[in-house]
Amino acid sequence: MRLHLFWLSALLVYGCTNSNINKPSDNVPPVRHGAENAVEVTYAKGFTMEESGKGIYIVVKNPWKLGDTLTTYFLTDKNSGTEAVRKSDFTIPVPVENIAVLSSTFLGMFRLLGEEDRIRSATDARLIYDSILYRKYIDGKLKDLGEAIHLNVEAVIGQSPDLVMKYIFGTTDETDHKMIQAGIPIAYNLEYMESHPLGRAEWIKFVAAFTGKIYTADSIFRVIEREYLCLSELAKAKTDKPTVLDGSSYKGIWYAAGGKSYPARLYKDAGAEYFWERDTSSGSIPVSFEIIIENQSDADYWIGPSTGNRAELLQVESRYSLLKAFRNGNVYYFGKRVNPNGGYDYYESGVVRPDILLQDMVWVFHPDLLDETYEPVYLEKIK
Repeated sequence: MRLHLFWLSALLVYGCTNSNINKPSDNVPPVRHGAENAVEVTYAKGFTMEESGKGIYIVVKNPWKLGDTLTTYFLTDKNSGTEAVRKSDFTIPVPVENIAVLSSTFLGMFRLLGEEDRIRSATDARLIYDSILYRKYIDGKLKDLGEAIHLNVEAVIGQSPDLVMKYIFGTTDETDHKMIQAGIPIAYNLEYMESHPLGRAEWIKFVAAFTGKIYTADSIFRVIEREYLCLSELAKAKTDKPTVLDGSSYKGIWYAAGGKSYPARLYKDAGAEYFWERDTSSGSIPVSFEIIIENQSDADYWIGPSTGNRAELLQVESRYSLLKAFRNGNVYYFGKRVNPNGGYDYYESGVVRPDILLQDMVWVFHPDLLDETYEPVYLEKIK
């Protein structure tokens, strides 16, 4: 009986880890177009999508005000020349040709869809990890709009994009109004507000709607979902659950992921115990270093320090030496893939590939569930 279960588990693990990070669409079944392909939004809580008349109606919810709508879109088929049949804040013919992207977290979604050529300008372009998009930047085919936190709205408007994709914190601002007044519609992509890793990844359907590839996105997401759920089922079934410490200290304050955040969900789904899992915050929890020492100094692993160098960490905070994970060398950070200017792929493709993030976590917590040749994509042990 035990032998049977062993081989069954091995077969399941193989199925869970058989996707390709560079070409995930190779594993996607053929897309069948038609009414039977109505796209459902399952995990993401921030938007809804429905086919309405001869277009797609999208509602982006206001996550800071329950029951309120942030904005609505009606997307019509540019090639068929159909007109809007449903009232919305923005009526946009798709596919959109010229898109300005104001967050690196959206780039991986365009890349998976094979629609990176539609990105003509982006903020922080020098930090792009994706080789195709970075080459476009180097060759002058992708305009760098400067730092996202200090957005030059005139530079954005000067590029005359057909669409701007961006996020917001709490409310729209003056730069948004200027772009809209200039006739540029804004697609508010709020993937970062999702608490489930698959919820963040599902915003690929939102991105795909503006490129005319919603069914392709749905197929890609199904593969990601299948891989994630399969591996998480195996990891959560493990009886030996190591403890994990999240975050790092900044000027004496430790910022850890809230219990309802997507990192906390990743830890749970990877078969680890997280001290703050009963916390109700979806963002970071600021606590004193003393509280960390009191409650988590004996954590088996530490994920997410500010750097991948032990000496540099001790220079920032000498008390890191009090942590069991630090002393034992069980500290990992998301620096495995970084571009020459310090841009991390974790913040780029990691958003839309939670199945790969989960594999990396399982590699740390339960390596016996993976093939011994598995090489982590985002995580690496500090030096």
